[in-house]
Amino acid sequence: MGNCSPSPRRRRPTEPGSPPHDGTVSAPTVTVNSISVSPHALARSPSVSATAVDAEDGGVVRVYGSDGCPVAWRLRVSLLYKAAAPLHFTPSEAAPLGRPVLRLSAADPEVCGTADELLRQVDARFEGKPRVAPPERPRAASPAAAAAAEVAELVRLQHRSAERHLEGVAAKVAEMVKKGKKSGKGRSVVEAAEVRSLGKWYGDAMEVMLEHARMEETLIFPDIQRASFPGVCDKVNEQHGRHLPMMNGIKEDIKTLLTLELGSPLFHEVLVNLSVRLKALQDHTKEHFKEEESDMLPRLEGVRRMQREEGKVSDKSNSAWASEALATMEVTHSKLFPFFMTGLLPQEAMQYLDLICRCTKNTRHLVSMLRSLAERLEDANPSIIHNNPTKLYEHLLVKSP
Repeated sequence: MGNCSPSPRRRRPTEPGSPPHDGTVSAPTVTVNSISVSPHALARSPSVSATAVDAEDGGVVRVYGSDGCPVAWRLRVSLLYKAAAPLHFTPSEAAPLGRPVLRLSAADPEVCGTADELLRQVDARFEGKPRVAPPERPRAASPAAAAAAEVAELVRLQHRSAERHLEGVAAKVAEMVKKGKKSGKGRSVVEAAEVRSLGKWYGDAMEVMLEHARMEETLIFPDIQRASFPGVCDKVNEQHGRHLPMMNGIKEDIKTLLTLELGSPLFHEVLVNLSVRLKALQDHTKEHFKEEESDMLPRLEGVRRMQREEGKVSDKSNSAWASEALATMEVTHSKLFPFFMTGLLPQEAMQYLDLICRCTKNTRHLVSMLRSLAERLEDANPSIIHNNPTKLYEHLLVKSP
């Protein structure tokens, strides 16, 4: 995501976002004050002046950089997940794309380097989880192994997000069933807004799951079948087919709830039935993902080797396979990207961020993804981000327009 000289350099301080006094153009900058502060109030509006922020709290983390720079946005998102200190972002068009600069305090020199080097600086200053810098990757035995490992990681992380969102929806329905029992003949404590939010939550999860299944069916399973033996993917394809009627049935139950009188016996009956259906879908999905990860993913290296032997890919395209997989999931990686990411634990989210930053070739699209995620995380309590992804989504769902 861009490089410049890794050596530190000193210059006379300037106003945030303005060109340095030596005539050169400033680059995306992170300024981290060493004062210890509460890890709440994670973000402030870019419209707030740097002077006002300084007066209010000298311990704020500041990110300066072009609004179109993926490195600046990745730093911002990573700091939000790190939840180390309050964060202020000031877009600075004077900063050239892809040339990040990290400044850990007003007294420290600016350090110019790659995104990974700057993320390691953040980890060094703010200890604790998640680690935002990518781990050192062991050298793969072959280009085919490297490509296969990347796609396998992508699939596993998508599985984890889908599982947790289903878990969150099921937990919400179970909570609504309890409320219905407590209400008795009195006023229902289940609100219409809860049912509408439930429908949106489940609808988003269903869209991601269906798009993930289409990606596997078009990009992965056919070549696994060719590289292994006929019928090896029949079972997983059959499971995909069984899941669709189950998912549609749940969707219809939620639609029915919206038409019924809140707290009525029929409402409660449909709600209980919905809870049973969700539990069955959870169990089937978890077992299905487990089988894919144990039976299908280990075959990916052989698939990539076959593709290379057939001349379909070159030895220089290790990330091309994961890039293709990402590109096929257009909705998940556009309007539903913040939703998808809230299904991942912070360390898993850092893994997925590293994947998309390495494998997304369209810089404008990458910036759009990172920006949308940052904007949704800005008001979230760090304890929610760190401990309960599905509660994080529920929190953001309430705040969404």
